[in-house]
Amino acid sequence: MSRTETIHLRAATLEELAEIVALDRAIFGAYGAAEEERVISARLTVFPEGCVVLVDHSDEGPARVIGYLTTEKWSTVREPALDEDPWITHQPDGQVLNITTLAVAAGYQNQGLGQRLLHSAFEIAQRGGCTQIVLETAHAEQFYRRNGFAKSGERRQRGIVLHIMQRVID
Repeated sequence: MSRTETIHLRAATLEELAEIVALDRAIFGAYGAAEEERVISARLTVFPEGCVVLVDHSDEGPARVIGYLTTEKWSTVREPALDEDPWITHQPDGQVLNITTLAVAAGYQNQGLGQRLLHSAFEIAQRGGCTQIVLETAHAEQFYRRNGFAKSGERRQRGIVLHIMQRVID
């Protein structure tokens, strides 16, 4: 069985919060973009159908979260910001899906797993009646461009240059 065959995509749960926060810190903490635990917890609570995890079920130990996606819905397109409170920003009837985080652990990158998470975002958007997806990224601009996103702006937060990207849903 190949490594990717032991990795499953499924809905995220609050029980995985510690693993998701640790992954967020490992990936985004190096350049100051890790988000607060309370914000990640709120995302899992406010819009659980918009959050998924990649879990590795290999024989090398207990199953563990090696990637995750969190999203929320907005009524209008705007620039995202780090640590926004989804209790305020998420609008269940919104038609814009904001990818708040898409991350894959370093040892699992470049294996198509980010693509699996992004495909889940497309499915969430379609199920939710969204017509657009918006996100911000510091380092994955080319990945999103390859997947039909266009850069719509740029801003700085915490000293980090963030590229604002959008895609219309077909």
